[in-house]
Amino acid sequence: MHLLLVLITALILFLPPFAFAQDQDYQVIKSDRSESFVLPYTASNQDKDNPLVYTFDEPKQPSWILTIQNNLSYVPGNDSKTIIKIQEPAPSEKYIEIAMFGGNSTRYWVAVNTPEAGYARIYDQNDGWTADNPVSVTHSENGGLSVTNGRRTVVDSLNLNGFAAGSIAVYGNDDEKVTANAFAGDISFQILFGSFEQSPLYLVPAAVMAGVGGLVIGLLIFKKRKPE
Repeated sequence: MHLLLVLITALILFLPPFAFAQDQDYQVIKSDRSESFVLPYTASNQDKDNPLVYTFDEPKQPSWILTIQNNLSYVPGNDSKTIIKIQEPAPSEKYIEIAMFGGNSTRYWVAVNTPEAGYARIYDQNDGWTADNPVSVTHSENGGLSVTNGRRTVVDSLNLNGFAAGSIAVYGNDDEKVTANAFAGDISFQILFGSFEQSPLYLVPAAVMAGVGGLVIGLLIFKKRKPE
């Protein structure tokens, strides 16, 4: 009984604080350095002028990693799609856009909109993404923007002169399409933010290397001391 109390106390003390919420029926989990939420498939059926928008309490900057797991069941047809916009807070018009198509094309594009250059599509490819692995969008203070497609990096170290992720907007219908894009599933998002150098996630590799290094040194010392 005493051991059980000790274990419960340790869990309370050492587990990071998480806050669970149901913002507009989103499945939301928040902690000091991460935030995750799940949007239903109906987000892909929203219009461009009326997207489903998830707004962060505070903008995530200057460095963050966003992973997107697309578990949608698309309506058959190569024009079925989901548009994801990572937006800076207003009045900024800067955003990062990810397009994920269904059908046989599985077209995938990455675009950015900045005050200096306007809207520019950086990557656009058929058979461009896979549902087997999440897509990642990374912005770092010194490294700029990098994006993967679930298989490999398709945008690497693009300088955006900083980017504060304030909200994520999702839709699928535009002026050329007004029908459903998805009929089941969801899209899950997880963002890690803050100083990467101070994050425990980045301390794990260092700790592992230190442990391996200590083991190797110990073996070398033992081998030297071992009699012939």
